[in-house]
Amino acid sequence: SHSISPSDQFVNNASQALWSTLDVVAPLKPKFVRQNRVAPWFNAHTRSLKQETRKLEREWCRSGSEQSLNTWKHSLLNYKKALGRARSQYYSTLISENGNNPRFLFSTIAKLTRSQSSVEPHVPVSLSSDDFLTFFDSKISNIRHKLNQVIPTISPEQAEVEASIETSVTLDCFTAVDQVEIASIITSSKSSTCLLDPIPTRLFKETFPLINDCILTMINTSLETGYMPQSFKYAVVIPLLKKPSLDPSILANYRPISNLPFISKILERVVVKQLYRHLQDSSHFEDFQSGFRPHQSTKTALVRVSNDLFLASEKGLLSILVLLNLSAAFDTIDQGILLHRLEHDIMMRGSALQWFKSYLSDRYQFVNVNGQSSQCTRFNYGVPQGSVLGPILFTLYMLTLGNNQETQH
Repeated sequence: SHSISPSDQFVNNASQALWSTLDVVAPLKPKFVRQNRVAPWFNAHTRSLKQETRKLEREWCRSGSEQSLNTWKHSLLNYKKALGRARSQYYSTLISENGNNPRFLFSTIAKLTRSQSSVEPHVPVSLSSDDFLTFFDSKISNIRHKLNQVIPTISPEQAEVEASIETSVTLDCFTAVDQVEIASIITSSKSSTCLLDPIPTRLFKETFPLINDCILTMINTSLETGYMPQSFKYAVVIPLLKKPSLDPSILANYRPISNLPFISKILERVVVKQLYRHLQDSSHFEDFQSGFRPHQSTKTALVRVSNDLFLASEKGLLSILVLLNLSAAFDTIDQGILLHRLEHDIMMRGSALQWFKSYLSDRYQFVNVNGQSSQCTRFNYGVPQGSVLGPILFTLYMLTLGNNQETQH
């Protein structure tokens, strides 16, 4: 048995204190809630029109006169028109307020057009959490096995190529943060909660002013010692259907999304912020990298590719576009090669490099489906999908690919 480090002991005690306090203040009790499905655009004006229309309908039913019938029909028509205007205004406002959120816009359009993507898929009860865990683990093992058959196993040193940028800027350690910065990160973070969180994230945000010293100690101790607390390295994997149109009874149609403790993601955001600053200072960003970068997206990639094709066409040149799809890209990352990249290409040293070694090592995950959890398993490859650091670590892992590109003619 391994002795528990002081950092782990402190984190575990704090989490247990939050768990026990929540159980005392708000113990779990079964409660049946009746869903009141009221349209979000149904306002006070449309409600009053509906009440007036129902009143006129009852009057017509009592009297049966032609005049009361016409009055009711006229009121019903006005109510339907007002309801339509309220619905249009609701979605117009919703779309204008979320103009910079493509995912939300596509979801809204899918609901308006009643497309299949607007239906929330459910995992069939015939698929258990252990089925998913076995499938996800075997998928990674098979990909790694096939890669080793096609490509000879090489060491991280052999996998390196000559760096195109020489720099003496190193990242030796992370800087301790203050309460203002932590509060800013927590406030701007999504209020998503997973099974590993001791209390709901919304409640955590509200009570943060009372426990900020404890959280700040967790974050800064991890940064200073180069150690990621073990409880932060557990992930709840939620299978997500790749496309709503796919058969939900087939395991291959799902991708694993890791849900991590909220505090661990706050720690990752602190590290990401300082890592980005180092990458900018040392000019390590790949010029043609559009994914997983601020102010870069599929739009910038599309504009660049389209522009190159148009310029080549004007010169009378032929163009060939090659697209590669990496299967389980995040999950198959070789952690040894990644750490070598961080040390020799990104120039990490000291406790900063040690922190990433700790972050990548001894990670565990389990699958939760339909309220049932699988056994816990350790994974030795990849970075967690759904983590804050995952995208930028994948970018750095692929960084040397740009050094192999030949100059375009």
